[in-house]
Amino acid sequence: AHIRHVHTDYEKLLAEGYDRDSARFFVIEQTNIVLTRWRATRLLESDDEEE
Repeated sequence: AHIRHVHTDYEKLLAEGYDRDSARFFVIEQTNIVLTRWRATRLLESDDEEE
């Protein structure tokens, strides 16, 4: 959640009226870029469920 809120346009999309699921979908690529920079071993996919 930290990456989504701090390192992507997620909050901006919510402010523009997108629902949470749509906003999450649109920031997957930005999130994965940060995860890759941080050397994460698992990236997000569009069908991943938030726990």
